[in-house]
Amino acid sequence: MSEPQAPDLDALSRVVAVINGKGGVLKTSIVANIAGSLAAKGNMRVLAIDLDISGNLKLDLGLIDPELDDGGKGMVDAVWSGTPLPIVRNVREGLDFIYGGRNLEMLGQLAKMPSAEDLPAGSVAAEFATRLAEVADDYDLIFMDCPPGNGELQDMALAATRWVLIPTKTDQASWDGLKGVGPRVRRARQSNPELSYLGVVVTAHNPAATRVRRNTKARLDEVGESVPLMETFVRHSETAAHDCRSRGQLAHELARDVVASRAQRLTALTARRKGDPASNVIALPTALSGSADSLAGDYTRLAQEICDRISAAETAQDATAGEGQHR
Repeated sequence: MSEPQAPDLDALSRVVAVINGKGGVLKTSIVANIAGSLAAKGNMRVLAIDLDISGNLKLDLGLIDPELDDGGKGMVDAVWSGTPLPIVRNVREGLDFIYGGRNLEMLGQLAKMPSAEDLPAGSVAAEFATRLAEVADDYDLIFMDCPPGNGELQDMALAATRWVLIPTKTDQASWDGLKGVGPRVRRARQSNPELSYLGVVVTAHNPAATRVRRNTKARLDEVGESVPLMETFVRHSETAAHDCRSRGQLAHELARDVVASRAQRLTALTARRKGDPASNVIALPTALSGSADSLAGDYTRLAQEICDRISAAETAQDATAGEGQHR
């Protein structure tokens, strides 16, 4: 039997796994909005991958075409049969997407089978990393929405990423989920030694609750290694989150429509007040969340902080490599 073909980890240097052992901490919303925000700038190409069995990332992106949605089957085929990853191009300008869903359960089962060792890369996780490395150079950044409860899929993500971003609320269950990531990261480093924490981002957060942030920063010591706290938080906005998903929009897209909606409502109300003959049939546009702009701002700042931290790490790495060459 030939030696397994190791994936090209250098090609995966700009892959970010968004992960927590608990659901409901805004992993999916963060992946959708950060990827979409960066792509919307017009100078970046971004790939968003749904590794969750729930397959909800498509809802945040407004993707409801059943002909495109394979429920993750294309990813299973890519790992097990060596076919290319099933990338859906330009779901937004500059943003590509890979569907997840129930079929991904098969990867968890396949990972446990002895025959998985016969894959060219030697395992399901390494095979996924290989497939992703084949397309990674096409993108400036890649984000993966990881499942909260499927260990095999989490391991698969960590084998194919450079950076770990952990969203967490401040409740105990979310904190326990955060602490569960550490052991998996340490195991993944056996085959992916450069795997590092990008940081922890506090979600569903009241901006005025500075004490909560201080306590969160102190509790990160419990993780057992240095895990930085992101400066940016993502605030709690139930109405904006509901409007985003129900409309299939990202936060910055909803914020844009909120402005348009206000203008339309003002025009309609003015027409009624002036006695416009047609005013009795003017339908007032639906009122949208007034917090959309603030939420969009959180995601924009988080996207910038992610880029800044990755850029700083790459600069430091290049400097270290340069010093080594001159010795």
